Amino acid sequence: MPGFEGVLRLTASRKAEMIEKRTGWVKIVWFFLKPYKYYLLILLGLCLIIGLLETLHMALLYPILNASLESGGVGDNNLFFRILNDVAEIIPVDDVLVSSCILFVILTILYSASRLLYANLAPRVTAKIVREYEQEVFRKYTTSDYRFFIDNRQGDLIYRGSQAPQFIGNTVIALARSAVEIILAVFILFLLVSISWKGTIAVVLAGAGYYYFTRYLSSRISYVTGKGMRRAIENENVIMNEYITGVKQIRATQSSTEWRNRFNKAATSRWKNWSKNQFWSQVPARLLELLMFGTIAVIVIIIKVQYPDQFFSMIPMFGTFAFAVFKLLPKLSATGTTLMNVANWIPNLESVQELLSDKTYSQIKSGTTKLTRFKNSIEFKDVSFTHIGRASTLNNISSGIKKDNITAIAGSSGSGKSTIVDLLLRLYDVDEGQILIDGINIKDYDISTFLAQVGFVGQETFIFNASIRDNIAFGDEASNDEIIEAARLANAHEFIEQLPEGYDTIVGDRGLRLSGGEKQRIAIARAMVRKPQILILDEATSSLDNVSEAIVQKAIDRVSESCTTLVIAHRLSTIRNADIIYVLDNGKIVESGTHEELISQKGKYCELYNREEA
Repeated sequence: MPGFEGVLRLTASRKAEMIEKRTGWVKIVWFFLKPYKYYLLILLGLCLIIGLLETLHMALLYPILNASLESGGVGDNNLFFRILNDVAEIIPVDDVLVSSCILFVILTILYSASRLLYANLAPRVTAKIVREYEQEVFRKYTTSDYRFFIDNRQGDLIYRGSQAPQFIGNTVIALARSAVEIILAVFILFLLVSISWKGTIAVVLAGAGYYYFTRYLSSRISYVTGKGMRRAIENENVIMNEYITGVKQIRATQSSTEWRNRFNKAATSRWKNWSKNQFWSQVPARLLELLMFGTIAVIVIIIKVQYPDQFFSMIPMFGTFAFAVFKLLPKLSATGTTLMNVANWIPNLESVQELLSDKTYSQIKSGTTKLTRFKNSIEFKDVSFTHIGRASTLNNISSGIKKDNITAIAGSSGSGKSTIVDLLLRLYDVDEGQILIDGINIKDYDISTFLAQVGFVGQETFIFNASIRDNIAFGDEASNDEIIEAARLANAHEFIEQLPEGYDTIVGDRGLRLSGGEKQRIAIARAMVRKPQILILDEATSSLDNVSEAIVQKAIDRVSESCTTLVIAHRLSTIRNADIIYVLDNGKIVESGTHEELISQKGKYCELYNREEA
């Protein structure tokens, strides 16, 4: 059992932790709202007008009741009532009740108009904030390094980009509504104090107890359940994305049950946290009802006991006080609910803030030198590179790619072949050494002008759900003639013409309506429509059957005639005509030469070739 001092230290530690957490929440919310502070000031000004009008609206109940009951005007010295009385006297009507009712209608119109203006402006501001943060998240995706997508799960990225920003909107709406409620509550408290400071103290004490209780629930329940829900939803997205992407292999191995169990576990966690939060979010409102109704009952008893002779004359005053308290009740209840909701949403805001604040994935910098024409050669000079968390991938690589030549790189799986392509595409930067293009470091080139000269066809062909024309153009402003010419070069024009709608045929998600060879030829056409001076083929035929490979290989041979070509070889038979072949083994170049020269050396290349032919 801890001693008294230990208990004090533990209590102080928990208190400091709670303060730090609440401060952190404020910082997170302010992170998103700070760029829009002027919009928020306008909304705040409108909230002040709404709060003042509604308070005057409530205070007007006193002169109406007083005139109706002819109770003697015990509250005529009240500041609020005097102001309203002076304004009512401006109305050219002798009857106080009538003039008060006319003023009541005028205030109602002004109040309704201000609420409608607020209802129009607040969603516009909210939509602007959420829209721009969604765009900012996607901009972050488009400007982050390739490693960013390697280090993060796809389902998490989809959630952060499409769903998490919506909670920014929820928070803005909730806080905007709370601003109205809080400002109005302050005005109501002033009104209550002007009527009875003793009764107001009782209301404030009840409200303070309510506030601390809801704050406790916010930090201990709402935040925790919100964090649990966020993690569960991210897991749901990841599992669903993995299942859809790998459905063919999953069905073939009859492992759907495993994915279903994983999804069910995530869904159970999500909705368990949701139901827990839903229950506890209702507790503050019920507690507040008990506190406020109990407080009103106590005040009635006190008035009856202390002022038995004036009880009837105090009805207008007490009625106004009670009405103000009842108007205050939903304001406090809504604020308490908002506090819990925002605490529940904070984990989503944290995830977006962490994403936008993370600078570790912006290391690949563009240079200033523009590449308009590839003239001589690409040189790898003492290049070394290691993937984070892995052993050395490339070790002191030196090689050259001459203009108009076909250069091939061969090696067993994991030898570093594709990493060379990644470095050349500036998906990563070298750890040591240099990649020189026409004698200039690749880092000094403007990335956009450099990649404009490069055509790339990878092993995993990306085809999106659009027309074949769109998949070939791929965002370039290519003419119809240029698209057809690129398709002819890629040996794809004939099969495209045979499709029901030709180049306008929709290919389905991931090109599911096309065969592997057809998708690969479209990828080659996509590369050629850019009229590249450098063509990179990264195991472009590795996933194809022999017939499809032969067709695609013919397309590759054709397009290679007009480009400087780098081929990452899967089947060594496809690079027999290369001008030079580099052989990689464990991240090092162990051999180089033509096909015939390497075969005659009877080294690593010959071993790989004979293994393939066997």
